[in-house]
Amino acid sequence: MRADALERRNTLIKAARAVFADRGHDAPLDAIAAKAGVGIATLYRNFPSRDELAHAVARTTLAEVRELAVRGLAECTDDPEGAWRRFVDAVVELRMGALVPALVNSLDELPSDVRESRERTKSTVTDFIRRLQDVGLVREDVVPLEIIMGIAMLTRPHVLMFDGTTANLVPRLITVFLAGLRPDGAPLPPPILPK
Repeated sequence: MRADALERRNTLIKAARAVFADRGHDAPLDAIAAKAGVGIATLYRNFPSRDELAHAVARTTLAEVRELAVRGLAECTDDPEGAWRRFVDAVVELRMGALVPALVNSLDELPSDVRESRERTKSTVTDFIRRLQDVGLVREDVVPLEIIMGIAMLTRPHVLMFDGTTANLVPRLITVFLAGLRPDGAPLPPPILPK
């Protein structure tokens, strides 16, 4: 792929992630094209369907989260608390919650490379969180997937009226969430198992 075509494709992926984050997975594709500064025909030439675009966003974001976890693991030796906060802040910035529909609504229909990327990312993030548990920053009774899903839920598109009533809503909620993950909190209730 030519460099300009690759750059245009990457611009579309970034625009899609931003629009999905602001307006949800069903956001109009013409809004994504406009955000990327291209026409709708250019979007369709690069991504013939919404699913192909969503999967491209998922691939890119999963790779970025995996890289963040690798960096966090490397930084954990010298500054585990800083590594943890930098990881969470970067994941929040990616607004992972906008990706949830692309990653879970059609588990059986996901391309194999997206499923594989999701598993590699989950494994690396799990290693990072286990390391944080080992150094006493994250409570032992929390499963790493619960942490990632919690961050995703807090960064999902939210009702715009809250933006005006609570300044910095997502960062505040993330801070509360992270405080609850610390080992000095009260024990969690046992999970409720389906009957």
